[in-house]
Amino acid sequence: MFNLRAVTKSILSRVENDTGKSIQFMRDESLPVLATLQMARNGAEFHVLRYRPSDDPLDYLIAYQAGFVLRLFENEPADRFDFAPLPDVGKRVESLVAAGQALGPVDRQMLPEFSKFVGQWALMNLRSLPIGMRIDQWIATELPDLRELQDASIALQQQQNLDLLSLRQGKLTVPTPLMGAVAAYALFADRLAGGGVYSIPYGAAGVLAQGEQLLSIWDEVPAGSTHDRKLVDLWAAAEGLTGWFNWIPYQP
Repeated sequence: MFNLRAVTKSILSRVENDTGKSIQFMRDESLPVLATLQMARNGAEFHVLRYRPSDDPLDYLIAYQAGFVLRLFENEPADRFDFAPLPDVGKRVESLVAAGQALGPVDRQMLPEFSKFVGQWALMNLRSLPIGMRIDQWIATELPDLRELQDASIALQQQQNLDLLSLRQGKLTVPTPLMGAVAAYALFADRLAGGGVYSIPYGAAGVLAQGEQLLSIWDEVPAGSTHDRKLVDLWAAAEGLTGWFNWIPYQP
């Protein structure tokens, strides 16, 4: 299917062996990200990887999304957890968005929905980026056949992150305290690519120090999957997001 490379088929086999479920693929033109994987639950026969249609091969995206499944199942069953955002995330973000500025009636009307979106975005980054960087390091080190596809996908993701940073509705913008995770990812991407271009906009935005702090934490925490929850919790503490989510025991 999709003329997948041998290394990608091998990863799919690992997922099936580790979880007892295969991965099915679904085109989704409305997907806001490049790809996302929904794990099999409640007796479902397979995991579902949704992907945005593209002319590019899917091998890297499959490997990256499968990496989250493989890392979860490297833990003992009692140590597998799901990341669950709390329902009041939007309310928590409102004060950050409104801080230091006088908002008019129109801005006040847009504030709840804008803040909810920003909060979901921030927690998605918290959940996916530190562990995703582990997966990207694994791909770069152990799956060199996918490196060209990886570089292209990371470049596209970096551009999408910048687009969100420039998001504005009236006076409402993404609060700088929530930019640390994407700044850390840009620094990591610069390290992986051996360049320095991805992090430049974050220096201009004044948030590079936040990214450097998170990347330093990432470097200090052992890379094994048993430390993934600790890594996310440490990033949350550094970003002021502790208490915005719960860890729920994984239920297949």
